[in-house]
Amino acid sequence: MTKSNASLLCQDQNPSSIRKGKCVKLLKKLNGDLKKANNPRKPRTALSLLIDNNVVLPMAKVYYRNKAGVLLKKGRITRDGIVCDCCLKNFALTAFETHAGSTYHRPAAFIMLDDGSGRSLSDCHKQVDGSNTFKKVSKVQIKGQYNSSCGSESPDLVCSVCGNEEELIVCQQCPAAFHLKCVGLKQMKTKSSEYWKNCHTGNVNWFCSHSCENIFYGLEKLIGNPIQVEENLSWTLLKKSNNGDSDHHDDKKKLSAAVDVMHECFETSKDFYTGRDVAEDVIFGRESKLKRVDFKGFYTVILEEKGDVATVATVRVHDKRVAELPLAATKFSHRRRGMCRVLVDELEKQLRELMVERLVLPAVPSALETWTKLGFSKMRDEDKSSLLQNYTLLDFQGTIMCQKILKTHSPW
Repeated sequence: MTKSNASLLCQDQNPSSIRKGKCVKLLKKLNGDLKKANNPRKPRTALSLLIDNNVVLPMAKVYYRNKAGVLLKKGRITRDGIVCDCCLKNFALTAFETHAGSTYHRPAAFIMLDDGSGRSLSDCHKQVDGSNTFKKVSKVQIKGQYNSSCGSESPDLVCSVCGNEEELIVCQQCPAAFHLKCVGLKQMKTKSSEYWKNCHTGNVNWFCSHSCENIFYGLEKLIGNPIQVEENLSWTLLKKSNNGDSDHHDDKKKLSAAVDVMHECFETSKDFYTGRDVAEDVIFGRESKLKRVDFKGFYTVILEEKGDVATVATVRVHDKRVAELPLAATKFSHRRRGMCRVLVDELEKQLRELMVERLVLPAVPSALETWTKLGFSKMRDEDKSSLLQNYTLLDFQGTIMCQKILKTHSPW
Protein backbone atom coordinates (compact mmCIF):
# COMPACT_ATOMS: atom_id res chain seq x y z
CA MET A 1 0.00 0.00 0.00
CA THR A 2 1.35 3.42 -0.89
CA LYS A 3 0.86 6.60 1.02
CA SER A 4 -0.73 8.30 -1.98
CA ASN A 5 -3.38 5.61 -2.25
CA ALA A 6 -4.17 5.60 1.43
CA SER A 7 -4.43 9.37 1.71
CA LEU A 8 -7.26 9.42 -0.83
CA LEU A 9 -9.60 8.90 2.10
CA CYS A 10 -8.03 11.59 4.20
CA GLN A 11 -8.83 14.89 2.51
CA ASP A 12 -9.35 17.65 5.04
CA GLN A 13 -13.05 18.47 4.69
CA ASN A 14 -13.03 21.64 6.82
CA PRO A 15 -13.55 24.77 4.65
CA SER A 16 -11.54 26.79 7.16
CA SER A 17 -8.45 24.77 6.24
CA ILE A 18 -7.65 26.95 3.20
CA ARG A 19 -4.14 27.87 4.14
CA LYS A 20 -2.34 31.20 4.07
CA GLY A 21 1.08 32.01 2.64
CA LYS A 22 2.74 34.71 0.55
CA CYS A 23 0.99 35.35 -2.77
CA VAL A 24 -2.06 34.71 -4.90
CA LYS A 25 -2.20 34.21 -8.66
CA LEU A 26 -4.88 35.25 -11.12
CA LEU A 27 -5.64 33.73 -14.48
CA LYS A 28 -6.11 36.12 -17.42
CA LYS A 29 -6.85 35.45 -21.06
CA LEU A 30 -4.13 36.74 -23.37
CA ASN A 31 -6.63 38.07 -25.88
CA GLY A 32 -5.92 41.64 -24.96
CA ASP A 33 -8.95 42.50 -22.87
CA LEU A 34 -9.63 41.02 -19.49
CA LYS A 35 -13.32 40.69 -18.70
CA LYS A 36 -14.30 42.85 -15.77
CA ALA A 37 -15.78 41.25 -12.72
CA ASN A 38 -19.07 43.11 -13.26
CA ASN A 39 -19.33 41.78 -16.84
CA PRO A 40 -20.34 38.15 -16.30
CA ARG A 41 -19.68 35.64 -19.07
CA LYS A 42 -21.55 32.41 -19.57
CA PRO A 43 -19.53 29.21 -19.23
CA ARG A 44 -18.31 27.55 -22.38
CA THR A 45 -20.51 24.76 -23.73
CA ALA A 46 -19.93 22.00 -26.27
CA LEU A 47 -21.68 24.09 -28.92
CA SER A 48 -19.89 27.36 -28.14
CA LEU A 49 -16.64 25.42 -28.51
CA LEU A 50 -17.61 24.49 -32.07
CA ILE A 51 -18.73 28.02 -32.87
CA ASP A 52 -15.56 29.60 -31.44
CA ASN A 53 -13.44 27.26 -33.56
CA ASN A 54 -15.42 28.11 -36.73
CA VAL A 55 -16.52 24.50 -37.18
CA VAL A 56 -20.22 25.41 -37.18
CA LEU A 57 -22.06 28.70 -37.59
CA PRO A 58 -24.51 30.22 -35.10
CA MET A 59 -28.10 29.28 -36.03
CA ALA A 60 -26.88 26.42 -38.24
CA LYS A 61 -29.65 23.90 -38.93
CA VAL A 62 -29.43 20.49 -37.24
CA TYR A 63 -31.69 17.49 -36.77
CA TYR A 64 -31.82 14.46 -34.51
CA ARG A 65 -32.10 11.07 -36.16
CA ASN A 66 -32.35 7.60 -34.67
CA LYS A 67 -30.29 4.53 -35.59
CA ALA A 68 -32.73 3.69 -38.37
CA GLY A 69 -32.08 7.11 -39.90
CA VAL A 70 -35.54 8.47 -39.04
CA LEU A 71 -35.61 12.23 -38.43
CA LEU A 72 -37.13 12.97 -35.01
CA LYS A 73 -36.57 16.68 -34.32
CA LYS A 74 -35.12 19.73 -36.06
CA GLY A 75 -33.48 22.77 -34.53
CA ARG A 76 -30.84 25.47 -34.78
CA ILE A 77 -27.51 25.78 -32.99
CA THR A 78 -26.86 28.59 -30.51
CA ARG A 79 -23.99 29.06 -28.07
CA ASP A 80 -26.22 27.91 -25.21
CA GLY A 81 -27.94 24.93 -26.83
CA ILE A 82 -30.26 23.90 -29.65
CA VAL A 83 -33.46 25.85 -30.30
CA CYS A 84 -36.12 23.34 -31.32
CA ASP A 85 -38.13 24.20 -34.43
CA CYS A 86 -41.36 22.78 -33.02
CA CYS A 87 -41.51 24.58 -29.68
CA LEU A 88 -38.76 27.25 -29.93
CA LYS A 89 -37.32 26.17 -26.56
CA ASN A 90 -33.56 26.07 -26.04
CA PHE A 91 -32.19 22.65 -25.03
CA ALA A 92 -28.78 21.37 -23.96
CA LEU A 93 -27.61 18.44 -26.11
CA THR A 94 -28.78 15.73 -23.71
CA ALA A 95 -32.10 17.51 -23.16
CA PHE A 96 -32.65 17.87 -26.92
CA GLU A 97 -32.07 14.14 -27.31
CA THR A 98 -34.67 13.46 -24.60
CA HIS A 99 -37.03 15.96 -26.26
CA ALA A 100 -36.67 13.94 -29.48
CA GLY A 101 -37.87 10.85 -27.60
CA SER A 102 -34.51 9.04 -27.68
CA THR A 103 -32.82 7.13 -24.87
CA TYR A 104 -29.50 6.46 -26.60
CA HIS A 105 -27.57 8.84 -24.26
CA ARG A 106 -25.33 9.75 -27.22
CA PRO A 107 -26.66 13.13 -28.42
CA ALA A 108 -23.58 14.29 -30.33
CA ALA A 109 -23.51 11.08 -32.37
CA PHE A 110 -27.13 11.42 -33.54
CA ILE A 111 -27.49 15.19 -33.93
CA MET A 112 -26.61 15.90 -37.57
CA LEU A 113 -25.80 19.11 -39.43
CA ASP A 114 -28.52 19.83 -41.98
CA ASP A 115 -26.06 21.06 -44.63
CA GLY A 116 -25.69 17.97 -46.78
CA SER A 117 -22.28 17.10 -45.32
CA GLY A 118 -23.51 14.11 -43.32
CA ARG A 119 -21.53 15.29 -40.28
CA SER A 120 -22.68 14.70 -36.73
CA LEU A 121 -21.75 16.96 -33.83
CA SER A 122 -19.40 14.17 -32.74
CA ASP A 123 -17.61 14.50 -36.10
CA CYS A 124 -17.42 18.24 -35.57
CA HIS A 125 -15.76 17.81 -32.18
CA LYS A 126 -13.12 15.61 -33.81
CA GLN A 127 -12.20 18.58 -36.00
CA VAL A 128 -11.22 20.64 -32.98
CA ASP A 129 -9.64 17.72 -31.12
CA GLY A 130 -5.99 18.45 -30.51
CA SER A 131 -6.36 22.20 -30.93
CA ASN A 132 -6.06 24.55 -27.98
CA THR A 133 -9.57 25.40 -26.87
CA PHE A 134 -8.29 28.34 -24.91
CA LYS A 135 -5.38 30.66 -25.39
CA LYS A 136 -2.54 30.27 -22.93
CA VAL A 137 -2.92 31.91 -19.56
CA SER A 138 -0.50 34.11 -17.71
CA LYS A 139 0.16 34.17 -14.00
CA VAL A 140 -0.33 37.65 -12.58
CA GLN A 141 1.51 38.16 -9.35
CA ILE A 142 -0.48 40.04 -6.76
CA LYS A 143 2.13 40.23 -4.03
CA GLY A 144 5.41 38.50 -3.32
CA GLN A 145 7.28 36.03 -5.47
CA TYR A 146 5.63 33.16 -7.29
CA ASN A 147 7.18 29.90 -6.13
CA SER A 148 5.82 27.05 -8.26
CA SER A 149 5.73 23.62 -6.69
CA CYS A 150 3.70 22.11 -9.51
CA GLY A 151 6.54 21.25 -11.85
CA SER A 152 5.73 22.01 -15.49
CA GLU A 153 1.99 21.40 -15.12
CA SER A 154 -0.08 24.45 -16.13
CA PRO A 155 -2.84 25.88 -13.95
CA ASP A 156 -6.37 24.69 -14.64
CA LEU A 157 -8.62 26.85 -16.81
CA VAL A 158 -11.87 26.13 -14.98
CA CYS A 159 -13.02 26.20 -11.37
CA SER A 160 -12.41 22.90 -9.57
CA VAL A 161 -15.70 23.34 -7.69
CA CYS A 162 -18.24 24.46 -10.31
CA GLY A 163 -16.42 23.78 -13.60
CA ASN A 164 -16.95 27.29 -15.00
CA GLU A 165 -14.45 29.96 -16.05
CA GLU A 166 -14.36 33.69 -15.20
CA GLU A 167 -11.63 35.20 -13.01
CA LEU A 168 -9.91 32.44 -11.07
CA ILE A 169 -7.33 32.16 -8.33
CA VAL A 170 -4.87 29.28 -8.41
CA CYS A 171 -3.65 27.24 -5.48
CA GLN A 172 -0.01 27.93 -4.60
CA GLN A 173 0.74 24.22 -4.18
CA CYS A 174 -1.15 22.54 -7.04
CA PRO A 175 -2.67 23.45 -10.45
CA ALA A 176 -6.23 23.69 -9.09
CA ALA A 177 -8.10 26.93 -9.83
CA PHE A 178 -11.30 28.19 -8.26
CA HIS A 179 -13.65 31.14 -7.79
CA LEU A 180 -13.49 32.98 -4.50
CA LYS A 181 -17.20 32.41 -3.86
CA CYS A 182 -16.89 28.67 -4.55
CA VAL A 183 -14.49 28.24 -1.65
CA GLY A 184 -16.42 30.51 0.70
CA LEU A 185 -14.27 33.65 0.34
CA LYS A 186 -15.77 37.11 -0.23
CA GLN A 187 -12.57 38.80 -1.40
CA MET A 188 -8.97 38.03 -2.19
CA LYS A 189 -6.42 38.78 0.49
CA THR A 190 -3.45 40.41 -1.20
CA LYS A 191 -1.21 39.89 1.83
CA SER A 192 -1.60 36.13 1.81
CA SER A 193 -1.79 33.16 -0.46
CA GLU A 194 -4.84 30.94 -0.78
CA TYR A 195 -4.40 27.18 -0.75
CA TRP A 196 -7.12 24.82 -1.83
CA LYS A 197 -8.35 22.80 1.14
CA ASN A 198 -7.76 19.51 -0.69
CA CYS A 199 -4.11 20.35 -1.45
CA HIS A 200 -1.87 18.90 1.26
CA THR A 201 1.78 19.71 1.84
CA GLY A 202 4.21 18.52 4.43
CA ASN A 203 3.57 15.50 6.62
CA VAL A 204 0.08 14.03 6.31
CA ASN A 205 -1.20 11.07 8.29
CA TRP A 206 -2.05 8.08 6.17
CA PHE A 207 -5.54 7.98 7.63
CA CYS A 208 -7.47 10.78 9.25
CA SER A 209 -9.65 8.38 11.25
CA HIS A 210 -10.36 4.73 11.96
CA SER A 211 -13.38 4.91 9.68
CA CYS A 212 -11.22 5.94 6.71
CA GLU A 213 -8.77 3.17 7.50
CA ASN A 214 -11.58 0.60 7.68
CA ILE A 215 -13.04 1.80 4.38
CA PHE A 216 -9.69 1.62 2.60
CA TYR A 217 -8.81 -1.89 3.77
CA GLY A 218 -12.40 -3.05 3.31
CA LEU A 219 -12.30 -2.05 -0.36
CA GLU A 220 -8.86 -3.60 -0.79
CA LYS A 221 -10.20 -6.95 0.45
CA LEU A 222 -12.99 -6.86 -2.13
CA ILE A 223 -10.72 -6.23 -5.14
CA GLY A 224 -10.70 -9.12 -7.59
CA ASN A 225 -12.87 -11.41 -5.45
CA PRO A 226 -16.16 -12.26 -7.24
CA ILE A 227 -19.35 -12.30 -5.16
CA GLN A 228 -22.15 -14.57 -6.35
CA VAL A 229 -25.28 -12.43 -6.26
CA GLU A 230 -27.69 -14.57 -8.28
CA GLU A 231 -27.52 -17.76 -10.30
CA ASN A 232 -24.97 -17.22 -13.10
CA LEU A 233 -24.39 -13.62 -11.94
CA SER A 234 -21.22 -12.47 -10.16
CA TRP A 235 -20.31 -9.02 -8.80
CA THR A 236 -16.64 -7.96 -8.69
CA LEU A 237 -14.79 -4.86 -7.56
CA LEU A 238 -11.71 -4.07 -9.65
CA LYS A 239 -8.86 -1.57 -9.56
CA LYS A 240 -5.93 -1.21 -11.91
CA SER A 241 -2.72 -2.64 -10.50
CA ASN A 242 0.85 -2.22 -11.68
CA ASN A 243 1.69 -5.81 -10.74
CA GLY A 244 2.42 -8.12 -13.64
CA ASP A 245 1.11 -11.45 -12.33
CA SER A 246 -1.57 -13.41 -14.17
CA ASP A 247 -4.38 -12.51 -11.75
CA HIS A 248 -3.86 -8.82 -12.33
CA HIS A 249 -3.54 -9.45 -16.06
CA ASP A 250 -7.05 -10.96 -15.99
CA ASP A 251 -8.31 -7.93 -14.06
CA LYS A 252 -6.84 -5.63 -16.70
CA LYS A 253 -8.70 -7.57 -19.40
CA LYS A 254 -11.93 -7.10 -17.47
CA LEU A 255 -11.23 -3.39 -17.07
CA SER A 256 -10.72 -3.15 -20.83
CA ALA A 257 -14.05 -4.93 -21.29
CA ALA A 258 -15.63 -2.36 -18.93
CA VAL A 259 -14.31 0.45 -21.15
CA ASP A 260 -15.87 -1.26 -24.16
CA VAL A 261 -19.26 -1.38 -22.40
CA MET A 262 -19.01 2.34 -21.59
CA HIS A 263 -18.17 3.16 -25.19
CA GLU A 264 -21.05 1.02 -26.43
CA CYS A 265 -23.53 2.90 -24.28
CA PHE A 266 -22.11 6.43 -24.33
CA GLU A 267 -20.25 8.37 -26.95
CA THR A 268 -16.57 8.71 -26.08
CA SER A 269 -16.50 11.56 -23.59
CA LYS A 270 -13.44 13.73 -23.96
CA ASP A 271 -12.60 16.47 -21.51
CA PHE A 272 -12.58 19.79 -23.40
CA TYR A 273 -9.49 20.96 -21.54
CA THR A 274 -7.33 17.82 -21.49
CA GLY A 275 -8.58 16.10 -24.64
CA ARG A 276 -8.59 12.75 -22.82
CA ASP A 277 -11.26 10.05 -22.74
CA VAL A 278 -12.87 10.48 -19.32
CA ALA A 279 -14.40 6.98 -19.11
CA GLU A 280 -11.10 5.30 -19.92
CA ASP A 281 -9.14 7.50 -17.52
CA VAL A 282 -11.60 6.81 -14.69
CA ILE A 283 -11.63 3.03 -15.19
CA PHE A 284 -7.84 2.83 -15.36
CA GLY A 285 -7.42 5.25 -12.45
CA ARG A 286 -5.13 7.68 -14.23
CA GLU A 287 -3.54 10.29 -12.02
CA SER A 288 -3.00 14.02 -12.28
CA LYS A 289 -1.79 16.79 -10.01
CA LEU A 290 -5.02 18.52 -10.97
CA LYS A 291 -7.75 17.24 -8.64
CA ARG A 292 -10.54 17.70 -11.18
CA VAL A 293 -9.00 15.10 -13.50
CA ASP A 294 -7.21 12.98 -10.90
CA PHE A 295 -8.94 9.58 -10.97
CA LYS A 296 -6.58 7.43 -8.92
CA GLY A 297 -9.22 6.85 -6.23
CA PHE A 298 -11.72 5.16 -8.53
CA TYR A 299 -12.77 1.52 -8.46
CA THR A 300 -14.72 -0.28 -11.18
CA VAL A 301 -17.61 -2.62 -10.42
CA ILE A 302 -18.59 -5.26 -12.97
CA LEU A 303 -21.55 -7.62 -13.09
CA GLU A 304 -20.85 -10.73 -15.14
CA GLU A 305 -23.25 -13.33 -16.49
CA LYS A 306 -21.46 -16.60 -17.18
CA GLY A 307 -18.19 -14.71 -17.61
CA ASP A 308 -19.62 -12.03 -19.92
CA VAL A 309 -19.37 -8.46 -18.60
CA ALA A 310 -22.97 -7.22 -18.64
CA THR A 311 -23.06 -4.08 -16.47
CA VAL A 312 -20.27 -1.80 -15.24
CA ALA A 313 -20.05 1.19 -12.90
CA THR A 314 -17.34 3.36 -11.39
CA VAL A 315 -17.22 4.28 -7.72
CA ARG A 316 -15.03 6.46 -5.52
CA VAL A 317 -15.33 6.64 -1.74
CA HIS A 318 -14.18 10.01 -0.40
CA ASP A 319 -14.74 9.26 3.27
CA LYS A 320 -17.49 7.83 5.47
CA ARG A 321 -19.84 10.65 4.45
CA VAL A 322 -19.78 10.34 0.65
CA ALA A 323 -19.23 7.85 -2.14
CA GLU A 324 -19.86 8.76 -5.79
CA LEU A 325 -21.10 6.68 -8.73
CA PRO A 326 -20.51 8.90 -11.80
CA LEU A 327 -20.64 6.27 -14.57
CA ALA A 328 -22.88 3.22 -15.02
CA ALA A 329 -23.70 1.31 -18.19
CA THR A 330 -25.31 -1.96 -19.32
CA LYS A 331 -24.65 -3.72 -22.60
CA PHE A 332 -27.52 -3.43 -25.06
CA SER A 333 -27.82 -7.22 -25.15
CA HIS A 334 -28.40 -7.36 -21.36
CA ARG A 335 -30.80 -4.44 -20.94
CA ARG A 336 -34.29 -4.54 -19.41
CA ARG A 337 -33.31 -7.48 -17.22
CA GLY A 338 -32.64 -5.60 -13.98
CA MET A 339 -28.85 -5.89 -14.26
CA CYS A 340 -28.20 -2.32 -13.07
CA ARG A 341 -30.39 -2.86 -10.01
CA VAL A 342 -28.47 -6.02 -9.09
CA LEU A 343 -25.11 -4.23 -9.40
CA VAL A 344 -26.23 -1.17 -7.42
CA ASP A 345 -27.94 -3.23 -4.70
CA GLU A 346 -24.74 -5.17 -4.01
CA LEU A 347 -22.65 -1.99 -4.12
CA GLU A 348 -24.95 -0.35 -1.56
CA LYS A 349 -24.72 -3.44 0.62
CA GLN A 350 -20.92 -3.31 0.60
CA LEU A 351 -20.86 0.44 1.28
CA ARG A 352 -23.25 0.02 4.20
CA GLU A 353 -20.96 -2.60 5.69
CA LEU A 354 -18.14 -0.05 5.44
CA MET A 355 -20.39 2.51 7.21
CA VAL A 356 -20.55 4.90 4.23
CA GLU A 357 -23.45 7.30 4.72
CA ARG A 358 -24.56 8.34 1.22
CA LEU A 359 -24.10 7.56 -2.45
CA VAL A 360 -24.31 10.39 -5.01
CA LEU A 361 -24.42 10.35 -8.81
CA PRO A 362 -25.01 12.66 -11.81
CA ALA A 363 -28.15 11.45 -13.64
CA VAL A 364 -28.99 12.37 -17.22
CA PRO A 365 -32.60 13.65 -17.36
CA SER A 366 -33.81 10.68 -19.41
CA ALA A 367 -32.51 8.25 -16.76
CA LEU A 368 -33.79 10.16 -13.72
CA GLU A 369 -36.89 7.98 -13.40
CA THR A 370 -34.74 4.85 -13.39
CA TRP A 371 -32.54 6.15 -10.57
CA THR A 372 -35.62 7.29 -8.67
CA LYS A 373 -36.95 3.73 -8.78
CA LEU A 374 -33.62 2.62 -7.30
CA GLY A 375 -34.17 4.91 -4.31
CA PHE A 376 -32.25 8.01 -5.39
CA SER A 377 -33.64 11.54 -5.16
CA LYS A 378 -32.65 14.91 -6.59
CA MET A 379 -30.40 16.94 -4.33
CA ARG A 380 -31.47 20.39 -3.21
CA ASP A 381 -29.37 23.22 -4.62
CA GLU A 382 -27.99 24.15 -1.21
CA ASP A 383 -27.00 20.52 -0.49
CA LYS A 384 -25.29 20.23 -3.87
CA SER A 385 -23.42 23.50 -3.30
CA SER A 386 -22.22 22.31 0.10
CA LEU A 387 -21.18 18.98 -1.35
CA LEU A 388 -19.15 20.52 -4.18
CA GLN A 389 -17.38 22.88 -1.80
CA ASN A 390 -16.15 19.95 0.26
CA TYR A 391 -15.54 17.23 -2.33
CA THR A 392 -14.18 16.98 -5.87
CA LEU A 393 -16.83 15.01 -7.76
CA LEU A 394 -16.97 13.89 -11.37
CA ASP A 395 -19.93 15.67 -12.94
CA PHE A 396 -21.20 16.16 -16.49
CA GLN A 397 -22.99 18.98 -18.27
CA GLY A 398 -26.76 18.67 -18.34
CA THR A 399 -26.97 16.10 -15.53
CA ILE A 400 -28.93 16.23 -12.27
CA MET A 401 -27.10 15.46 -9.02
CA CYS A 402 -28.92 12.74 -7.06
CA GLN A 403 -28.27 11.02 -3.77
CA LYS A 404 -29.32 8.03 -1.70
CA ILE A 405 -28.89 7.95 2.05
CA LEU A 406 -27.29 4.69 3.15
CA LYS A 407 -26.73 5.51 6.81
CA THR A 408 -27.84 8.28 9.18
CA HIS A 409 -25.54 11.05 8.06
CA SER A 410 -23.52 13.66 9.87
CA PRO A 411 -23.63 17.40 9.10
CA TRP A 412 -21.24 18.55 6.37
